[in-house]
This record gives sequence, C-alpha cells and structure tokens, in this order.
Amino acid sequence: MCCLKRVSRISFNELNIVRKKGRPGDLKIALFYPSLYHVALDTLSFHMLYFYVNSRIGFIAERFNIVKKTGQEPIPRSIESGASLKLFDVILISVHYEPDYVNILRFLYASGIPILSSKRDRPYVIVGGPAVISNPEPLAEVVDVFALGDIEPILPYLLDCLLEFYDRKRELLESLPPERGFYVPQRGDEEVIINKANELPLKFHPIAQIQPSGKNSRRRKTMIEAMRGCFRECSFCLEGAIFKPKRERSYEQVKVIADQGVYFNKSKKVVLLALSYFDHSEADKILEYLVNNKFEVSVPSIRVETLNERRLELIATGGQKTLTIAPETADRDLSLKIGKPFLPTLIEDTAIYARKIGIKSLKLYFMIGLPGETREHLRKIVNFIETLSEKSGYKGVRELKITVSPFVPKPHTPMQLAWVEDVQVLKRKIDFLKSKLGGIAEVRSHDPRWSHIQTILSRGDREIGKILMLWAKYGGGLGGWRKAVRNLNIDIRKYLVPSSTTSMPWKKIKLAS
Repeated sequence: MCCLKRVSRISFNELNIVRKKGRPGDLKIALFYPSLYHVALDTLSFHMLYFYVNSRIGFIAERFNIVKKTGQEPIPRSIESGASLKLFDVILISVHYEPDYVNILRFLYASGIPILSSKRDRPYVIVGGPAVISNPEPLAEVVDVFALGDIEPILPYLLDCLLEFYDRKRELLESLPPERGFYVPQRGDEEVIINKANELPLKFHPIAQIQPSGKNSRRRKTMIEAMRGCFRECSFCLEGAIFKPKRERSYEQVKVIADQGVYFNKSKKVVLLALSYFDHSEADKILEYLVNNKFEVSVPSIRVETLNERRLELIATGGQKTLTIAPETADRDLSLKIGKPFLPTLIEDTAIYARKIGIKSLKLYFMIGLPGETREHLRKIVNFIETLSEKSGYKGVRELKITVSPFVPKPHTPMQLAWVEDVQVLKRKIDFLKSKLGGIAEVRSHDPRWSHIQTILSRGDREIGKILMLWAKYGGGLGGWRKAVRNLNIDIRKYLVPSSTTSMPWKKIKLAS
C-alpha cells in the first residue's frame, strides 16, 4: 500500500491520486477534511486514511473538503470522480481543530443529509482526530461513531466491522466496543478507552502522498512522521497528553520513506514530523543520512534544549532557512508552572550560532493569558526579544518573527480547568506587544475571539452542539457564532471560567496507560 505504482499518476492536477474502479458492492468511503483543500494536503493523517482505506479490498475512498470558509457550501462532490456525497456509504472525518466542527455541519447541510444521528440511517458519520479524542461531546448528537485513538489499531477493526454490518446500523454500532476506542453516543457509553498503537508499522505510512501538479509543483514534499507522542508533559499540551507514550519510527523506516518518496512524490524535500524531533534516539543519524544524500530537510518542531552546534549545522545544510523556537513565556517562574522551562541564555546562544551558519530568520512562539500572568510578564517578553535581537543580529520583519497566541486550556491536561481571560484584556496585551516590538520584529497574533470559541468547543457539552447546528445554518464565521449564541440564549461564560466542581464532559474518555 505504501508504494503501489498504480497510484502514481496525475489526475485533476494532482500526483498520486487513487482512481480505484473496485467491484459491485464495494463500500464507498467519503474521506472529509473539514477545512480547505491545501490544509488537507498538508495533513499526513489524512493521507494515511486515504491510502490505507484504498489498499483494502472492498472499499473505495474519495476525498472531500470545504470550498469556502464561511457562507453556504456548494453541494459536496468528491475530488476523484465528482460523485455526490449522497452516493457514499460512510463519511469518515478527521478533525484537528475545534472551530472546524462547524464545517462538518455546513458540509452535511449542503449535502442534504440529515444532521442528527438518530434521524439518519446512512451514510454513517464516523469522526476521529485529536480534537474529538479529547472531548467528543459537542458533536455527540451528530456523529454515529467516534474513533478515539491511533489509526493503526482502530482503522483495520473499523473497516472489518463495516464490511460485516454495513447494511445493519444497530448491529454495526454494537460491534464497535468502547474498550477498543469506539464511542457510540446512542449506545450511552460511560467509559471509552483511547486506543494506542504499540509501534508505528510502515504499512500505515503512505510513501506516495498526494502532490499538487503544474504550477504548484514547488510545494511537493514527502511528510514523514518520525515520532509520535512526547515525554515532556507540558501542562498545556493536548497532543502530549493524548498521544503519549513516545513511539519512534526507526531510522530504516524513515530511510525507506524518504528514498522511495523521491520517486513517487517527485521531490527531494522531506518534512520530519514530531512533537520534539531531537527527542528521537536516532535523530542525528536520520538527519545525517538525509543531508549526505542531498535531501532538502525541514524540521518544524524543535525544543531549544535539544539543540547543539552540530544539529544546527545539519539543519542549515539541509536547507532550512528558518529556526523555530517556542519559549511560550519569558518568565522563569511562569515557565515552570506550565512545565516548559524558560532558557534565555540557551536561546540567545542558539540564535547567535544559527545566524552565523546562515539560517536566515528566527521565529518565536509565545502564549499570553496564562494563569497568573501580569503586565510585568509581558514586559519580560519585550525585554527578552530586544536583548535577543541585539545579541543575535536578527531584526526586522524578514528576520525576526514573533507569533502570539492566547492560551487555550485543553481537556486531559493539568490546565484543563484554567480560567480564560476576557477578549478585550487579551487584545490589549497583544496591542502592547505589537507596539513595543513593532520596530524590531514582525508580530503576528491569533484572534482572541477565536481562542474563546476554541476553548468553549474544547470544554463543551451537548448543549454546545445546539450552537454548532445553528452556527452552521448561519454560515459559520465570527458573526454567525455571535448570532447563534444570542438566539439560543446559552450561557457560554461557564465554559470560559469553570469552577473546580464542574462536571467535565470528557471524563468518560480514559487515557490508556
């Protein structure tokens, strides 16, 4: 499945698209990513679903995505054949970002398929991904089955059950046990165990990945999941909580994917995906192989304490022009509270050496609105950036880039019940940082209004599902959200400032040890 030559073809301006004729009676799977086309194309798990489902006898998978961020969606048709969504037996959805929930409902409304699971026979709506693994409740009345856990153990079992019970909904739902990661809201499951893969088999990792063709061919790349999970246990990190323990893809597997990816993906660019790449025990060996064989390499997620001069040299030799570091805060005590120590001297030394060896720009990520944060903490960010710029030489919008994101508490993390600051307070903090750093760096920020919505959806219950349904009818967007909340008269404040006694909607979801 990973390297089938029959999938290496150009169609609809894409490379490696699967055009599977199948047989009469094959189940048609609509794979839907609830965002725009280019976002789906950059999501490795979506490629994993696409190629694995199509590798199985008895299934034909075709892709769907939204066309517009807001407003009414056109009638959904598949990328591969232009088939209507109503012709598919199953809609399989991977969702990574909570505000994309509304796009699931916009998509279903546009197709004319009944929204509520209780009113729908087929197609079955099955949803997985980090967002619903952490808390599926806002979508519980819409979704037939939540697949909570890793693809490797869950997907084969799910497909086997679909083949056996596809025409009998009640029997299908009963065949998917909660102890294997399946949450069926209609069944009234009281405890669901997130299902984990013990290892990362190569057969689930596609080598031939869908690539743009023609004028977009410069965006071609081979994405490689080098590692899943993390041992760092940052107090705010959802992925670290739900995807632990750390599991590595071996050097030999990475080598196979990279080498064969050149042929299938028509590119020597490799993106090494991990929560903290240099925590991989063979990280240096992998990078040395890729660099020595003239690959262009991107390592997007790095913790500064794992870097040294040799590793920076490997990154630079691999062609990476930007070094990305996420201090989160510039205060030592606050950093210890969130479980990610602030290391100013190490960051400064790293930036100085990165510039010396030719890395063109430095990107830093900070969170604002952390519990206990004051204006003094923001001044420390400003002072740190000023010092860093002076010592390293990185300065200006092309060389020094700062991204500021409001803190969003996530289920299953130690900070899951933290209060969230008001939008206006967060806006003032962002404005303060932009005013102080505007002449030194490019400062980008995430809209606090969306951070509030993300928090509400992350910690929401089935009442929030009512907002989602009306929000989708209004076309999504910030205006649609405000209108839906106002018309339903639901108190959303309780999701932003929960008490310690709040009954957590996600408490039935249990992390595997």
